Amino acid sequence: MVSLRNVVIAASAALGLAATFNPAIAADKVVMRLNFTPWAMHAQYYAGIAQGFYAQEGIDLEIRPPSGGQQSEVFIGTGREQFGVANADSFIKARASGLPVVAILADEPDNPYSVITLKKDGYTDPKDLKGKKLSWFQSNVKGLLDPMLAYAKLTRDDIDYVNVARGAEVQMLAAGQVDAMFGYSFGQGLTLEERGFPTKIFALKDYGVKFYGTVVYTNEQLLKSNPDLVKRYVRATLKSLAWTRDNMEKAVGEVIKISPDRDLKLETKKLAIIFDLYNTPDYATRFGLMNDDKWNSSINILADAGDLPKKPTAAEMYTNVMVESLDEAKTLADAIKVPRK
Repeated sequence: MVSLRNVVIAASAALGLAATFNPAIAADKVVMRLNFTPWAMHAQYYAGIAQGFYAQEGIDLEIRPPSGGQQSEVFIGTGREQFGVANADSFIKARASGLPVVAILADEPDNPYSVITLKKDGYTDPKDLKGKKLSWFQSNVKGLLDPMLAYAKLTRDDIDYVNVARGAEVQMLAAGQVDAMFGYSFGQGLTLEERGFPTKIFALKDYGVKFYGTVVYTNEQLLKSNPDLVKRYVRATLKSLAWTRDNMEKAVGEVIKISPDRDLKLETKKLAIIFDLYNTPDYATRFGLMNDDKWNSSINILADAGDLPKKPTAAEMYTNVMVESLDEAKTLADAIKVPRK
């Protein structure tokens, strides 16, 4: 995929990528597809619209929730929509299936998935999951769980994967309809804690999982044909992240307007945890940078588990061209190192 990176660089130079948007030109109508129903992790996108950061870049941004019956990456990969945020497991699977999706900005640099259980049930080790029911989204890739199962000397056949609708997993665990839940420790886990259900968390990263969390992505054709739009979108997103860091509750308030069933205080707590995770060596110089080493590890975990029809290379998964060209990426990386007040 070195050729794609070269094409992006060449196109960027030819179009004068550093130029700012001319307000005399009509705004580009752009669609962004989410990976989940709106919650704290999406606050920056809604805040960016409300604060006018996307409009300032000449972008009329529409945010859509995940598709109920189709892989969201299909919409972006086929060019029907322009941008998306995806869990890396689903994203790798899409690329392996031949969809020309390309990550342009790392969001969560480390995989936040965990197996979440209720403390009252007394599970102290992953081996306790043998024969238990685990809530599972159909879009999840089982290879992510394999390192933990291997640690516990279990196989996939030792777990009863229960497919659930998004949003139902918390209620099902609290009601005892499943024994464990596959989700985010600072997402569903924190929700359970706040509702009076103490949890025991088994984080995948503690069992040898070196894997990207979530990424912002587009498709190869847009990168080649309109790199200026891609750069403006990334710049607006970085500005939105910077504003959100200093105005978390206000940013979450924009999510609540879309998802009124969410709790403002709880979602703000989740967002603060996410921003603490951004203070990572991966982002030491620029926010959102990616590297071959972590992509190779991410790909290999799924490929070794037999979850990929074809094994993609690390180089074809991403480009750092936009992040490396924007001062906002450096400014945000520096700001995140400073403790919030």
